Amino acid sequence: MAKTPKEPTYKRFITGPIEQFDERSTAYSRGDRGEIRNLRQALERGLKTKATRNINGFTREDYALSLASRAIDTLVRSTAYSRASLRQRWSMPLDKMPVPNPAKMSRRVKRVAKWFGADLVGICELNRLWIYSHWGDHNANLSQMASPGDPVDIPEEYRYAMVMAIEMDYTDVQRSPAVCPSTDLGYSKMAFAATLVAEFIRLLGYHAIPCGNDMTLSIPLAIDAGLGELSRSGLLITKEYGPRVRLCKVITDLPLKPDESIDIGVQDFCEKCRKCALHCPGQAILKGERTDQQRNICNNSGVLKWPIDAEKCLNWWHRNGTTGCANCIRVCPWNKPKSGLLHKLVRAIITHTSIFNSAFIKMDDWLGYGKQVIKEVP
Repeated sequence: MAKTPKEPTYKRFITGPIEQFDERSTAYSRGDRGEIRNLRQALERGLKTKATRNINGFTREDYALSLASRAIDTLVRSTAYSRASLRQRWSMPLDKMPVPNPAKMSRRVKRVAKWFGADLVGICELNRLWIYSHWGDHNANLSQMASPGDPVDIPEEYRYAMVMAIEMDYTDVQRSPAVCPSTDLGYSKMAFAATLVAEFIRLLGYHAIPCGNDMTLSIPLAIDAGLGELSRSGLLITKEYGPRVRLCKVITDLPLKPDESIDIGVQDFCEKCRKCALHCPGQAILKGERTDQQRNICNNSGVLKWPIDAEKCLNWWHRNGTTGCANCIRVCPWNKPKSGLLHKLVRAIITHTSIFNSAFIKMDDWLGYGKQVIKEVP
């Protein structure tokens, strides 16, 4: 087996100082402020222009299933994800259960997380550079417990992050850019798993904050926690599911043992493969070389990567009449159904050597993967 490196692969590409990112600069927050088309406008457009005409993949039932799938996420954001006072809300008047063996506790809490619905779980030390500097409009408005521009204050004693990945349904993602209800269902599963894991930790006498896409950058933490690598599409690629996952976190002071980052060969593979960029309907993904420069204020600088043009991405969602698009996931060669022997063999080869990558990319096309297939869900 390949030796696991101790540092995440993105560290090879750091070119300058990295500053904490302000959540007000995300596309979602800018959409809420009216600088970009927002998600509600996209939904209204789809319901008026597509659902009423009963277009395949955009029917009234498709939209209903998608919005129903999001119900738990919507509820949890205003309750368990509340931000009124981190020190008070997430403190328990209980003595701390002794943790003489953080490695054993890490194994235990991972099993608990998977029992609560997480498909992958990793642990890392909380790199405070990945904490948002300020609350953005989108999450602050949804939680109703913070105001845009309020500093994100996570006390120093919160040293660890548990990062959980929730698998999205392979067949559902094949529908993209039609309505993909599993995206919204993923958010509800995230809210469920993160909230329950946080409560479990709190009942052991420790602090724990459940998070979705808020409070911190999710993908850098997931990379630090050994769940995968950053891709050309800007998404996390995992060995098990490719980019077909949604991420949530629990920030805690429970003594844990961090996992090591992994190198599964994504960096060289994405250098050669441009399928996500070629099939991006909004032309939001770079087809060329990496850059450490911003494409707009939705990006941070200081790391060589393929920064996404989130303005183009969100504007495409509006034109498409949906609150999401998964073409980059659908066409990614790492995105496969439950892996058989062939898929496992190819991934093992990519992890060890890059000399066959071009052939594997062509083979993915020859075998017909990545095409849009609209089936009824569920």
